[in-house]
Amino acid sequence: MKLAIITITPKARKLAEKIMDDVAEDPTVIKVDLFEKNVKKTLKTVFNSYDCIIGIMATGIMVRNICGLIKNKTEDPAVLVVDENGEHVISLLSGHLGGGNDFTLKMADIIGAEPIITTSTDLNSKLGVDSLARRYLLNVDDPNKIKRMNMALINNENVKIGVNPKFDFILTDPEVKESYKEISSASDRIRISCNHINMILRPKKIVAGVGSKKNISKISVMEAVKSAMDTLRLPIKRLDCIATAEMKKDEAGIIDLASELGISLKIIPKKVLKEFKHPDCSKSDFVMEKFGVPGVCEPSALIAAGTNSQLIYKKTAFNGVTVAVAVSKN
Repeated sequence: MKLAIITITPKARKLAEKIMDDVAEDPTVIKVDLFEKNVKKTLKTVFNSYDCIIGIMATGIMVRNICGLIKNKTEDPAVLVVDENGEHVISLLSGHLGGGNDFTLKMADIIGAEPIITTSTDLNSKLGVDSLARRYLLNVDDPNKIKRMNMALINNENVKIGVNPKFDFILTDPEVKESYKEISSASDRIRISCNHINMILRPKKIVAGVGSKKNISKISVMEAVKSAMDTLRLPIKRLDCIATAEMKKDEAGIIDLASELGISLKIIPKKVLKEFKHPDCSKSDFVMEKFGVPGVCEPSALIAAGTNSQLIYKKTAFNGVTVAVAVSKN
């Protein structure tokens, strides 16, 4: 998640600095920037380039300034509002698909505030179909059906979910069990149905980019990748691909893990890595000096995940292994 924090007062800035310090080591926060004053101009700049915007200000200020920027729930970023005393965190926009509700809970925990969430499915202890899609990185085939399906959940209607064995971990989720009735499915897509409403949720491609020291063991690579997936609250079987650089193509530990998981191993040519540019990729002087490329795990993950993919877990080191995770746009 790329996070923009907007403040107006010195007191708000102090709270913003605390938030920035606390998320600095969070590998799921890819980028965090602080903007001061001139709310209207700043929002125009950041609205379409950050995943979550936190305004430490009065709710009315934020509401008035985002009205002309809002498009729809599949495109809008999450927007949170925090009072400058840090007593309340309000999920204002894109609570489900944009992750606003989850990040509201996270922010409230960081600053010791009360989270304010108003979405009906959450208030009725149901996992909305859009929240399900967000949690497991799925694309919704027809977003126009979300409201009708969520209303069926709220009304305790018989909403069914069908998954194939690769995604059976979804059925162990307590909130899924509480909200949906399981049916069998042979499709690699997740099917949601109720009465005459049918929805398809298509899995996005998830890629773990891996770099390592020489002669790394499969166990070391497994532990590193699993740790990253655990942080993302996803099982390792949700991975679709492992990607690494041409320089690591013969590393048995990486090769063997991909084989054990039954997923593809994508080798990214050195030339491609050298030419690849992405604003979210970190650069390593050591890797540049040794291999002539700015990085391995982050660009490998992004390239293998495809055009317009994004990092959801930034480069993190684990005992001789570096891991980053990217997800495809569609």
